[in-house]
Amino acid sequence: MTCNIRRKQVFIGLGANLGNRVKNCLDALRILGRHPQIDLVRHSSWYETEPVGIDSTHRFINGVAELRTNLSAEALMDHLLLVERVLGRDRSLGADRPIDLDILYMEGTVMGHGAQNSMIKDRQMLTIPHPRICERSFVLEPWTELAPDLMLSPWEKSVSELYHMLQRRMSRMQRAVKDANKKGDR
Repeated sequence: MTCNIRRKQVFIGLGANLGNRVKNCLDALRILGRHPQIDLVRHSSWYETEPVGIDSTHRFINGVAELRTNLSAEALMDHLLLVERVLGRDRSLGADRPIDLDILYMEGTVMGHGAQNSMIKDRQMLTIPHPRICERSFVLEPWTELAPDLMLSPWEKSVSELYHMLQRRMSRMQRAVKDANKKGDR
């Protein structure tokens, strides 16, 4: 008798700033899709972005993909790290990377955010949903293509709400910088 475990909806972030960046992201999706417990549902458009939070002169290609899997969060993260290594990523070499894969969201899973089931993975705590989602336009913008109404804990906001909140915050910051520059020109 075969036991069918329902596959959970998962969204992963993909990014690359070395080599053929789009090809690297597509290769990662192709490899993920070969896993018998992972179904690639769809992916967003690709967005070229400036590096955020790292010291690099290389621009990124970023996107988001929707998967279905019955792997645990830990097993999925192990597989994402394996795909990164297969595609040439060495996490000890610094900020630039041929591929970066992050679990953004896994249906029914909250880890990190004060939860008891946090785990350390590759010297970083595995936190789901990804803890810096609401700071990253390069994640939220492509994600709005796929699931704008998806509600995210612990923020209790949808993907599109978080994206629009970030856009407003960035716009206010840009206006403040312009105002400060105008005052400095006087």
